[in-house]
Amino acid sequence: MSKSVAFFVTPGKTVAFLNTFKNDPLFITSKKTVAFLSTFDNPSVFVTPSRSVAFLNTFLSTPVFASSSQAVAFLTTVFTGTQRDLVLKIGTLDIATDQSNVTVPDDTGTYDPNDPALNPGGYNPEDAGTEEFRPKRSEVHLWTVFRLHSRTTAEGYGENTITPSTQTPEDDPNYEYTLFLPTEVDADGNAIPIGGIYEIVLIAAPLTEDYTDYIGNTNLYNIAKQYPGWYVTSVGVLIDSAVINCIQNMRYKYLQAVMCGKCDDEYPILYAYYVGMLEAMNVQEWARADEFYKKIKDVCASNDACSCNC
Repeated sequence: MSKSVAFFVTPGKTVAFLNTFKNDPLFITSKKTVAFLSTFDNPSVFVTPSRSVAFLNTFLSTPVFASSSQAVAFLTTVFTGTQRDLVLKIGTLDIATDQSNVTVPDDTGTYDPNDPALNPGGYNPEDAGTEEFRPKRSEVHLWTVFRLHSRTTAEGYGENTITPSTQTPEDDPNYEYTLFLPTEVDADGNAIPIGGIYEIVLIAAPLTEDYTDYIGNTNLYNIAKQYPGWYVTSVGVLIDSAVINCIQNMRYKYLQAVMCGKCDDEYPILYAYYVGMLEAMNVQEWARADEFYKKIKDVCASNDACSCNC
């Protein structure tokens, strides 16, 4: 029969064991404080004399820190910029057949104080008083500019605002601006519109601002977003006749194959890229939209995509 043997005995009768079992304490002091060499919970917790608690590991995407005064600090703060009751709206874009230009209408409309829910972001009525955060249509200039996200900032596009040379209808109550797109020379030496993902931008600027002062200003979009008295909205659009024709042709061939009892999985993949691109443009995830755009171009460049021999 075995028995426990003390390694040594102190005057205080404290006993130490060479081996520990399960969760037995390794050392027992005269004050009965227990120390474990290993902890088993993922979040280690330390309690300070002031009872403040700190966690080594957090599990939320936003860490929160509580100070001794119970004030809470967030790493990301909400937007605290200028209030804007006017919310610009771009109407239905009209793209020229040769895709050389896009007609951009203002579809913001007028706010009705008697029915605030009807058009809450509209212009202040012309017969109303002055509102600081909701100007009348006659109290702002409208400008149309753009960004081309499928080309890089180093190429002069990307995040750069491209400003046309004129903004002639800026004060027209029935604003409709024809935006001419940049061109490049193709293999045959012809000037053609640059294909890609465009962000059409509509800006409302205070009457004190002169557009000619901003021609060539690549930061105009950000100015309109940040400065008091300015308003901005934008919408994405794909300008690329070759890609659009490719999508239409592949859809037609795919439907033919289905009717013949055959199937090619390339068009569904292409269509998934196309929907992904549109959704990314809708939420202004321009880098992601450009990724899908390039995938679509790769599929269209493949040999006889979706040839069904039907």
